[in-house]
Amino acid sequence: MNTHIHHRGCSCLQALSRRGMLGLGIGAAVAAATAAAPALAVEDTGYEAMLMKCIDPRFTTNTWAYMAARGWQNAYSQFNIAGGPIAAVAPVFQEWRAAWEANLDISVQLHNVKRLIGITHRDCGAAVVAYGERIKTDRAYETRMHTQALRAFRDQAKKRQPQLIVELGIMDLGGAVEPVT
Repeated sequence: MNTHIHHRGCSCLQALSRRGMLGLGIGAAVAAATAAAPALAVEDTGYEAMLMKCIDPRFTTNTWAYMAARGWQNAYSQFNIAGGPIAAVAPVFQEWRAAWEANLDISVQLHNVKRLIGITHRDCGAAVVAYGERIKTDRAYETRMHTQALRAFRDQAKKRQPQLIVELGIMDLGGAVEPVT
């Protein structure tokens, strides 16, 4: 193995000359400024909406696509908890409610959220915990329980933040959202 010993005439050291170091420093500064520019240029003027959804990873991409299709890409906040809106209203999840309510309040305060989007999904394990095994085998019952939970979620949210527009939906396994009025 050959060991190279650096010396004054060594071409390796040319990059470390004053001129080389100045160029390296300017290049690093430009790279840092370019990387930081998007973060510095974006001002938080509020979010159009806040999404409340389940933590189930099968629906992460679908809910993102749903919100992006509405024109809200990078213009909404979200709160994810097992069961989503079901967790905000089902008695079995009562101890989680304070965290949800505090998050909603601070999101409205800090980001001027105008809409609250509550989405539940089919085949939800938290819905089984909240409403029993029947929800897995009886689609009409599943729809009824999700609809009741979503409406209770809307009522609860409107009591806390009456100015919000609340939109509700049940997402199927393919990502389509059935609106709930």
